[in-house]
Formats: sequence, C-alpha cells, structure tokens
Amino acid sequence: METRLAKYEDWARACMHVRCGFCRENCCSYNQFKFDSYSAKGRLTLLHHWLKGNLKPDSMMAQRIYACTGCGLCDIACGYPQSEAIQEMKTTLLESNILPPEDYMAISKRTRETGNPYAEDSLRASKLLRAVPKSGTGPAEFTLWFGCTEVFRSPQQIDDVTTILRAANVSFNVFPQNICCGSPVRRIGDIEQARVQAQRVAAQFEASGSHEIVVSCSGCYRTFTKDYPDLIGHAPAFSTAHTVQLIDRLIAEGRLTLGPLSKTITYHDPCHLGRHCGIYDEPRRILKAIPGAELVEMEWNQKISRCCGAGGGLKVGRPLDSVEIASRRVQEAKETGASILVTACPFCLRNLADGARLIGSDIEVRTIESLVSELVKPSARRTAKK
Repeated sequence: METRLAKYEDWARACMHVRCGFCRENCCSYNQFKFDSYSAKGRLTLLHHWLKGNLKPDSMMAQRIYACTGCGLCDIACGYPQSEAIQEMKTTLLESNILPPEDYMAISKRTRETGNPYAEDSLRASKLLRAVPKSGTGPAEFTLWFGCTEVFRSPQQIDDVTTILRAANVSFNVFPQNICCGSPVRRIGDIEQARVQAQRVAAQFEASGSHEIVVSCSGCYRTFTKDYPDLIGHAPAFSTAHTVQLIDRLIAEGRLTLGPLSKTITYHDPCHLGRHCGIYDEPRRILKAIPGAELVEMEWNQKISRCCGAGGGLKVGRPLDSVEIASRRVQEAKETGASILVTACPFCLRNLADGARLIGSDIEVRTIESLVSELVKPSARRTAKK
C-alpha cells in the first residue's frame, strides 16, 4: 500500500490543511451525494489519515472512493493531479481485497471471463466487424478500431464512421476482433486485468501490421495514448487518432464537404478526450464547418466542462446516480437554446440520452460522427462508391 500511495502523502497533507475546497463546486460526485467525503478534498483527507495509520480502509471508504468518475475536473480547480491519487486509491483498495459495491466488480468479472465488460459474445462481434468491407484496393491508410460500447451498445457508430471515411475516399480496414482495450477495468482499479487486455491488443496490432489506428471511442483513445506505455511497459508501436481529428483534417484538406443544417448545436466535451487529452478545437471546427448551423457553448465547457457522470464505473456501479448527474448536464445544454447536444464519446452519448429521458427533455443527443455522416453531400457519397 505504502509503495503505491506514499508519493501522494505531501499532496494529501497540503490538501487537508489548505481547506480551500475549490474542487467541490463542480465535482459531479460531491454534487450528487452532498458529503465532503465524496469530493476530491474529502478523498485526499481520507488518504492522509490512511497513510498516517489513523484510518483503516473499509467498505465505507471504498464507497466514497469508487464513486469518483475520474473526470479530472478537480485537477483543474486545484493544480494538483488529485484524480491520479484517487485512481491509485481504487487500485490499492482492490489489491487489498477491500472491494467496491458488487455492481462495480461486475466490470472486472465480466472482462476476465469474456474479454469485454458487457459479457457479450466476442465471436458475434468479430463476425460483425469482419463483415465491414475495407475501403480502397491498395494498402489501407488506417485501421479502424471499434470499442466494446460501440460494437455491443451503439453499432450504428460503425456505419457512421465508415460512411464518412468512404465519402472522403479514405482507404481503411477494420480491426476484425473485439478485445476490450482495458479502459473499464483500469478505471475501477483492476490494473492487473487492464495489463492483460492492453498486452492482448498490442500483440494483435503488431501481428496485423497495423500502425495507424483511428478510434471513435474517447475511452479507447485515452487508454491507447495515455495508459498503454505503463500498461504494456513501453510506448506502443502504433499511433492513434480520434475520428474528430481525422474528420477535421479531411474538411481542412477539402476531401470532405458537409451539407447545410439550420440548427443550434452545443457540444459536450468528453472528459477522456478533452481534459485528459486536450482535444477541444477539432470537434468545434467540425461543427462550425456545417453551413447554417450555430454552435453555442454551455457555461462549463472545454477544460472546465462538467462530467456526464458515466465514467469511473459509476454508470454500472450506481446507475441512477449516474443518470441524475447526466440530467443536470442536459439541463445546462438546454439553457443554451440548442436543439442538438453533440458529443464524441459512446459512453457520454448513452448517459446523456438517459439523462434527457429522465427529465423529459426533447433535446436531441448525437455523436459528432452520426451528425456528420448525415450531412455528407450526396455527390461526395456517389464518388466514394464508384
């Protein structure tokens, strides 16, 4: 325990004594549960007393720690990487067999048993992925990777992404297997299984000769670009782009042209893509490239964007709380006057849509890929199919 957490001792002591509480205001966990121990400051105070031997970790502590979505907004408010310390608290609790509520552990159990957090049939997934025809006759520019949530919960995303790339005459193939990237188990602290998943994926990419990977799941993107060097022990032998980066580039190069849409749109920054990886401008440039569309910002946007509540296992571990958090983000979107709420993450998509239903909101929740795929000009589509 001390080895993993000792480096955070000074941060925890400083956090406890400064008593500023700046991290509380927009912490979705604190706003949902209303106790200080559910805020970053409260969790760092628990860590301080844990390290000092004044507090023995137990299931009550685990409830507080695992309720963190890992969004990282506390890091922006504070300046210390508090979310990193909280993530390591999850891992340490799990390694010490102090388990979170049972529903959280289903993520780990399912992934260990079936290879994905939904306990779905990976052979069925592979059949679906292999059925997607490659684009182009020569060597593929890119290999498309579709994560578990897209394959098992939002398969329309596969059609949306491939429609866009075919319209731009981009040559690609699709990675033909479903192997979870390891993000869900990593977020609940099961670093052992996260390493297993990461090593499987890295080995398959190496065997396939795929070096330029495109993903449309923000969780996969963050895991490949930020977590894999630690999980596999070295920098991965492949580079990763998110679809918003590629679409933005295709528009700038004149390879993709969008038709008009007379709608007001607001954009929700996924925590994994925005705060964790710094991708803010590309999705906004895409939306501004739609003729007739107006992009309006929520009050809390870009690096201070509020979390949708789906991360860190909360969607599975405490689903009602997760959706209630999402409903507050939806309300914030409605206050802009937008009729469409766009995001770039399948987890955010599902939770924001659930949040909209919870409060009876008629705002349309879309991924940026689904919106763009509908606006690709017919002439571009015909060219792509020739």
